[in-house]
Amino acid sequence: MENALIKVEEYAMTVAEMVGQVTKIQEYMGQVMKENEHYGKIPGTDKPTLLKPGAEKLCLAFRLDPNYEIIREVREKDFIAYTVKCTLSHIPTAQEVASGIGSCNSRETKYRYRSQNTGRPVPKEYWDGRDPAKLGGPQFSPRKKDKQWVIFEQIENENPWDLDNTLIKMACKRALIAATLNGTAASDIFTQDIEDMPAEIITGEKPKKGPSEEAIDQVTEDSIDDNIPDHEPASQDEAIQRQRRGELKTYAKKNNDAYFTTIGQHGASNAEEIVTTFNDEQYASLIKDLKKACK
Repeated sequence: MENALIKVEEYAMTVAEMVGQVTKIQEYMGQVMKENEHYGKIPGTDKPTLLKPGAEKLCLAFRLDPNYEIIREVREKDFIAYTVKCTLSHIPTAQEVASGIGSCNSRETKYRYRSQNTGRPVPKEYWDGRDPAKLGGPQFSPRKKDKQWVIFEQIENENPWDLDNTLIKMACKRALIAATLNGTAASDIFTQDIEDMPAEIITGEKPKKGPSEEAIDQVTEDSIDDNIPDHEPASQDEAIQRQRRGELKTYAKKNNDAYFTTIGQHGASNAEEIVTTFNDEQYASLIKDLKKACK
């Protein structure tokens, strides 16, 4: 009968089945998934954030096949945006299990701007108080290039079409993670997209006004490479960078003056420069000195 009453409880999982599913996810997390590769822990949050490789592992474990559909698309001369729906199907039965929505656009901060080398050397008086006005304004920052300190300017990315492939991949990634959390009921274990949020939203704190805090927290021109890559950054690298930002912020809060003196001795002016340009050996050497200085 078309109008027959559906008894939802007849299709419900038993308590034992639900406990079993949660236990499976916890076992996968502990035995298969790796921190900073499949999930990342971000300072100020209670739950780890699920990364794309982690979502793929859970889909493999629960035999879920992701299928993508672009449900909104804007492709204009100066603006590109995608909204993608990811639907997960159970491979053995072909039944749809869950879906999730993800979006990305070219006016997100990390895609909207890029840094350009002005070719002008950093004036000596800048290092006294690290006042951006000495460089020309807040859109300018110092950066080491070929062993010389030069001024970089944050400018609008003139051609968002260079990022077309990156934008749609990011929308698909976000949709996959959302669908995976929905389909596996793992939202009580993982969260999503924390890495895209400003620090004050994550922690619930108001943005700091002091110049030293701004240098630690901001993700502006110093976090954008000279040439924006045409591919999505590796999730492992993103997670490591987030972890290092939190670690550097901890040392800065312990002893702000010693922090800036020490990173200056290592040729850096702020945290973003460190996390985006230091290799593992350079970073380990810096942390060793920060441990001594910021007591």
